[in-house]
Amino acid sequence: MPVGTDRRTVWSLLLILALIWGSSFILMKRGLFHDGQPVLTPWQMASARLLIAWLALSPLLFKHFGLFRAHWLPLLGTGLLGNGIPAFLYAMAQTRIESSLSGMLNSLTPLFTLVVGVLIFRSRVRAGQVIGVGLGLLGAVGLIIMDPDTGSVSWSPYAVLPVIGTLLYGCSANIVKHKLYMLPAAATAALALTFVGPIGAVGCLLTDLPTTLVEHPQAMRSLGFVAMLAVLSSALSLVLWNALLKRTSAVWASSVTYLMPIVAIGWGVLDGETVSLAQILMIGLVLSGVYLVTATDKVRG
Repeated sequence: MPVGTDRRTVWSLLLILALIWGSSFILMKRGLFHDGQPVLTPWQMASARLLIAWLALSPLLFKHFGLFRAHWLPLLGTGLLGNGIPAFLYAMAQTRIESSLSGMLNSLTPLFTLVVGVLIFRSRVRAGQVIGVGLGLLGAVGLIIMDPDTGSVSWSPYAVLPVIGTLLYGCSANIVKHKLYMLPAAATAALALTFVGPIGAVGCLLTDLPTTLVEHPQAMRSLGFVAMLAVLSSALSLVLWNALLKRTSAVWASSVTYLMPIVAIGWGVLDGETVSLAQILMIGLVLSGVYLVTATDKVRG
């Protein structure tokens, strides 16, 4: 552990992020639907999410805008791969799959973070990391293909969209760790969102979100959930995520997505979804993978 790094701080960041991001899927569901009926389209929700998140952190631009010139390319990369494109992928996915399943699929992020780090950024990998990620992946796959009601194997092509999202998250985590480690966490978050916030603004206009807010009786309520999603899951959590990446490795930090399914499933149960004993066993595998990844990595920088 690097000097000055508090292990309790690292674990606190990890758990807070798991709680926030694990809750993001039920917020997306509330943004898209009311009593099972569509309210906002996935394009409207994703666009509003990016715009609001950018506006939430925009005051920081006055302090950190000077960093753009030297770091614009990796900031563009993490903005698009860590925020912009995944926002639309997950919004589309949740029109057809359960919010809890979206949360479960995020468990694939450490695998892609490890693979991208090794293949592109030449990161060193340890045997324990590979075993831990593989064990977590096994549990995640079990959660994905298992029908909690019947125990049979089921699959939706829309589940591919969050998988692509986790690949992009893995790329973004490595960019921040290897190319933006010298920037303050808040600066990285605000500057990265500056590349995708305007895209969200254009998307709101192209999808005619203002008209929907006026004409649909539940639209403002749905936008409220999207605002919570944007401020907590896109703006605040991005700052915390960058802070975590600066204190540990990209693979260790991405293990937050092993804990997210537990939160997502908890919200799903409260929302009427069912959880089987087999799913609980799969979560046990996931947590075992978390232990191996973190124990092997030793919270290194």
